[in-house]
Amino acid sequence: MPRPIHRLLLAFPLLLACQAPPAAPIPAAPPALTVAAEPATSDEPLLRTYAVPPEQSRSIEQALASALSSGKDLPPLGTVERLPDGRLVVVAPPGIQDGVAALIAGLDPSKAPPVRTAELDYWIVVGEPAQAAEGVDTVPDIAPALQAIVASQGAMRFRVHESMHLSSLVDDRAEADGARMWARQTVSEVSGRLVADLELSVAQSKDRGNPKVCADDCNHLKSRVHLDPGQLLVVGQAGLESSDAKAQPGPKTLFYIVRGQLRTGGV
Repeated sequence: MPRPIHRLLLAFPLLLACQAPPAAPIPAAPPALTVAAEPATSDEPLLRTYAVPPEQSRSIEQALASALSSGKDLPPLGTVERLPDGRLVVVAPPGIQDGVAALIAGLDPSKAPPVRTAELDYWIVVGEPAQAAEGVDTVPDIAPALQAIVASQGAMRFRVHESMHLSSLVDDRAEADGARMWARQTVSEVSGRLVADLELSVAQSKDRGNPKVCADDCNHLKSRVHLDPGQLLVVGQAGLESSDAKAQPGPKTLFYIVRGQLRTGGV
């Protein structure tokens, strides 16, 4: 005899009720967040060499040295040095090197200022009191300066103790030794005038050794002076105690006389 259909229908829902519900899907873990690492930057100084127009290397070196300066009592941001062939060596952090490279790339060699040379003549003159002026015209080039000394200080007998001619590129330093004199100069040009930083050492006699290192046995002068081209200037005077046996006894004065010129071209 066939089974009743209603029992089968009742059994089917009962089986469904007894089965465990399906497990909920486990969500996948979110992908890990990846941050692209930026290239590391460094402020460590780099050394780079720059080729610049030779006629501009000196002025560029000075401009960079000024720009790299951090002021008094602070270390500079970098250093710059000019090589004998005119190239510039710069030691500075990368950011500053980029600025230096951009500056040099924008140079126009056709607009370079002409090279200028400063020429200074030095006369060290000894003067001593006299009844009438003597020796004023011994060196015609400095006669006007000696006449001005006589006019302001009275009659003197003059003799040239030492003389020197020294040339240097504008804004560069030069020094030289003579028999009784050592000189160092750095000359700049400002509106056609010379601004000269001078250091002079003068031995009182020929047997006092090298004037550069004779210390207390020398007369020393250190000064900054302004000169018009061709102008004679008495930049200083000092007492002189000569040990020269041939010198006449009595008070003597050492006069420092300078004349400067500018010309276009190298030394």
